[in-house]
Amino acid sequence: MHIIDLQNEKLQNKHVKAISTSVSESLHKNDFGCIIKNAPINSLDLFKSICDKVGSPITEQYFDVSSEDSYTHDVIAHLCLNSDTTENGSAVLCNVDKILAKLSDIDIDILSSPIFEFSSGKAAVLTKHENHHQLRYNGENINTTTLLHIAKDVLKKLEDIINEIGEQHVLNEGDFLVINNHRIVHSRTNFSNDSGRMFKSARLYYK
Repeated sequence: MHIIDLQNEKLQNKHVKAISTSVSESLHKNDFGCIIKNAPINSLDLFKSICDKVGSPITEQYFDVSSEDSYTHDVIAHLCLNSDTTENGSAVLCNVDKILAKLSDIDIDILSSPIFEFSSGKAAVLTKHENHHQLRYNGENINTTTLLHIAKDVLKKLEDIINEIGEQHVLNEGDFLVINNHRIVHSRTNFSNDSGRMFKSARLYYK
């Protein structure tokens, strides 16, 4: 995951454009995304500039910690609007390729089968597009009541792998992340619903 630290930087318009271009190129190059740390006071302008450079259309909303992301969008971006100093909730990010390296061929075959019941219907957890594997996973959104035990075991193994190798990143006020929604599994560590943490979200399709 590419990290850009803007600590002590005073951003001018030319810098915003340069950073936006760099983030967009990085996202398309490595297929995963980046995190912007210590953005200055005009972090919202930079956030919007990056989102506009990366994808279209922009669907924006403010949301609390219980909101869920859509699986249909190519890119997800989150800007931390305010952070709670008493709770260190973290974004947990996990590279799909690193997950695959810990799965057996049988595990991959099972996850690639359209047997998993999501709210929108049955689908595969793991798919392949242009030689890249994509992962659609949120354990809470999969109905496992009709699954065979072997499929449940593979989902449990997948969850364990994500917990084991997922990278934790604390987002403070003004920090934001821009990630490939299909190639990065993203979740968060627990923090209370009354913590007051708020984010601005943009869901994007590649231009």
